[in-house]
Amino acid sequence: MQFRHLAPNRLFQFLDILAIVLCAVIMYRIRNNFWLPKGDYQLLLLVIIFVTLYVFSWWGVYKTEHGRWLYKSLSNLTTAWVIVALCLGMITFFTKSGETFSRLWVLMTFTSTYIVMISARLFAWSYSQAQQKGAQNRRNVVIIGAGQLGRNACDAIIEERWAGLKVVALFDDDINLENTRYRDVEIVGPISQAIDFIEDRRQAPEAAIKEVWIALPLTSAEKIEHLQTSLQNTATNVFLVPDLFGASFTQYSLVESAGIMMINLSATPMIGGSDRLKRIEDLFLSSIMGLVLSPVFVITALAIKLESSGPVFFKQRRYGLDGKEIIVWKFRSMTVAEDGDDVPQASRCDSRITKVGAVIRKYSIDELPQLINVFNGSMSLVGPRPHAVAHNEYYRDKVHGYMARHKIRPGITGWAQINGCRGETEVIEKMQRRLRYDLEYIQNWSIALDIRILFKTLHTIFTDKNAY
Repeated sequence: MQFRHLAPNRLFQFLDILAIVLCAVIMYRIRNNFWLPKGDYQLLLLVIIFVTLYVFSWWGVYKTEHGRWLYKSLSNLTTAWVIVALCLGMITFFTKSGETFSRLWVLMTFTSTYIVMISARLFAWSYSQAQQKGAQNRRNVVIIGAGQLGRNACDAIIEERWAGLKVVALFDDDINLENTRYRDVEIVGPISQAIDFIEDRRQAPEAAIKEVWIALPLTSAEKIEHLQTSLQNTATNVFLVPDLFGASFTQYSLVESAGIMMINLSATPMIGGSDRLKRIEDLFLSSIMGLVLSPVFVITALAIKLESSGPVFFKQRRYGLDGKEIIVWKFRSMTVAEDGDDVPQASRCDSRITKVGAVIRKYSIDELPQLINVFNGSMSLVGPRPHAVAHNEYYRDKVHGYMARHKIRPGITGWAQINGCRGETEVIEKMQRRLRYDLEYIQNWSIALDIRILFKTLHTIFTDKNAY
């Protein structure tokens, strides 16, 4: 359902350009004691503006709508700004111009510009909230249908004040509902009276009906089509509320295929460009992590080899993207390497865990070889944790919707793990809770969320009591 933009897109575009220019000039003044940047810096500034406008438009920064406006806006902005920084880094690398510019100036400019952009959106959101609390900027809505679907729609508008909407009337052909009220909203009468009701209010600015929501069951297709035709002669916006209340889907979106409009009930945000972007993120960050953590790899491998005979690495079959089997690498932390149809989960004080294994499991060092999986594309740095094939086959029959977590690549760490869902899942409720977090991550993925999870993982490693 589309809602009006909180602020004109062109205004934010102008403000973003202004923020880049002002911050760049001020930071140049602070760094070099001159107000006017030199020619090379002016060219770089133009490149930053061009790349920013392109990336922001491509990433939907200027298309954020009502709803979870603040969260979406700041999340989109953060992700897009990181992409701009990466693009700028690649441009200076391939043009061999990195040494021309002050790294401190670039850092100061990007940081201050980001703060200004965030502040502008926080101000816009605060202003919008103040308007809505004062009953300004609210759009009058008429709901056609006072059955369960219409009442659910009415509940949503009343309870979610951020939408800037106000239900002024409901219409329904059930004569038992006529002249009654639902949540203090009058059910005026039969649907046939809705057109006259809308037209009577058209000339009154404060009372004019801005939106009509048709909330009728799909069995009323003929009535819906007639309503749509009749409402075309009014100046109001018409929306069809899909009969999906109470249904739970991973993600859904309106798509067209072979000329047929359909609702995709299982889409994820990580398709097309988003999937490629996440892959770039994985390769970039895992390369850095591999270099930084290489001493840990060597020390851990030596410790395992010195303590007990057997391989340094443990490889196990798990489910990856689309539920296909992958081979996951780990440092061996047990005296056995089980990968059959019955794989007991590790538990506290497990006799199979070696002394070195206890240490590397506690601090998740045993998971580091999965950087190999990230490099070969079978895993991601962040995503739902992969489980042994035997565990997958057990839980897919016990937990409804379990396999939906395999719509994306599994991760070394995940949203569920930093929210306390780590370790043994000895009861079904624990796996159900883990699944809820996994699906929440899939629905709300962004680079900003990935970075947040990675930083939170560092804290969790040293504080999580479920690590064993």
